[in-house]
Amino acid sequence: MLGLPIYKLGNVYYLHTRIAGQQVKKSLRTGYKREALQRALALLHNMTKPTPFPPAKYELDASRGIFKADGPEDHARLMQAIEALKSLHTGQPQAPAPIAAPTVAAPAPADDPTALRLDELLEKYFLLKKVKQATVISYRNTADELSVFLRNPRITRITTSDVTRFQEHLAQKGNSVRTVANKTDTIRALLNFAKKQGYMRQDNPAAGRSLVSKKQKLKESWATFETDEIVSLVGCDFFREKLGTDYATAVLMGIFTACRVGEITALKKDDFKRSRKGTPYITIRDSKTVAGIREVPLHPYIFSHISAKLDTLKNPSDKLFRYKERDGKGTGNAPGKMLARNLKAAKIDRPKLVFHSLRKYTNNELMQGGVSLEHRCQFAGHEIDNVNVAIYTKPFGIDELAAAVFPTLTTVAETVAKAISGAPEFEVDFSELIDPM
Repeated sequence: MLGLPIYKLGNVYYLHTRIAGQQVKKSLRTGYKREALQRALALLHNMTKPTPFPPAKYELDASRGIFKADGPEDHARLMQAIEALKSLHTGQPQAPAPIAAPTVAAPAPADDPTALRLDELLEKYFLLKKVKQATVISYRNTADELSVFLRNPRITRITTSDVTRFQEHLAQKGNSVRTVANKTDTIRALLNFAKKQGYMRQDNPAAGRSLVSKKQKLKESWATFETDEIVSLVGCDFFREKLGTDYATAVLMGIFTACRVGEITALKKDDFKRSRKGTPYITIRDSKTVAGIREVPLHPYIFSHISAKLDTLKNPSDKLFRYKERDGKGTGNAPGKMLARNLKAAKIDRPKLVFHSLRKYTNNELMQGGVSLEHRCQFAGHEIDNVNVAIYTKPFGIDELAAAVFPTLTTVAETVAKAISGAPEFEVDFSELIDPM
């Protein structure tokens, strides 16, 4: 750690030193040591900048061959004086040479002493934006990394070239192109917020700096399970031995609800309901998107797996799964890691298969089964960018949605049940499937 002259008084760090014989004591306005060090460095840098001397005038001594100038404007005056000397020697008057406009570099952004620094902007962003803990950690790490790299500047002094240098710095540290692009997107989002809220007026220096196109993102997204891989996944001994555990239940819930892993593992007793016609369903109250807050019908096959455990939950707030939130990644980190072990045990080595691939598999099966886009999007919690659908129509009722998706899910259930037929206590009689309509 840098040996800077800072100390903590109460809950705030202070900088206390002497510069040019003058005592300097300033509050760093933070109780976090890392931020205090960054602010102390920036403050010392600003206070110890050398004061530039005023430019000297040009010097002309033809007898000794001395011709000196300081800067474009001074050089122009020197050239005018030389032309005047020439006219004296030739005896012909000459018009004075025009003074060329000096070429001046574009000025650096004004150093507004009231402008926010990145850490201060971040706190305002979190104050007004409702984001998940994983997003908080990701944004804070990126902002800290940029702040250290640029020596904690005020946001009004961040330039396009700063963003470029930061991207190159990340790449040199071994970050992938996708990671560099994601961090650049984070910076752009923060500075867009700053401009929208009036904390800065200049154009966003991170705008248009994404390194990955939408087409590339789609190409590099998670893979989709194929039916034979689902059979291998749930049919191997590894999965069969875990039937009835949180992991196996989460996988089956993923297949039959197309829910995100965090939506599944956060379910409480109070989230399980029944429609007036008896169709069991779950209510997703917190999701990645607005469309993700939805009601999802539960196919009888998956309901047969969880009904016994539901009966053991006493309080409305009791969770179906015992997973704990870790590393700001919600409760879905553990089943994701277990799935990687399951894939290895099933000898499935195709890359980019993760828990989210179950969701993509179910959506694909529904599409192949002829389920309409509107039904699929409501079931999976996807936005539909269509005015007619988004504004002029109402969501399907839970029984109507169940009637649309259950026939395809029944085919999936037959495939899954056959794959794990070594565990007869989990078999279900599909002839008892209740018609929700």
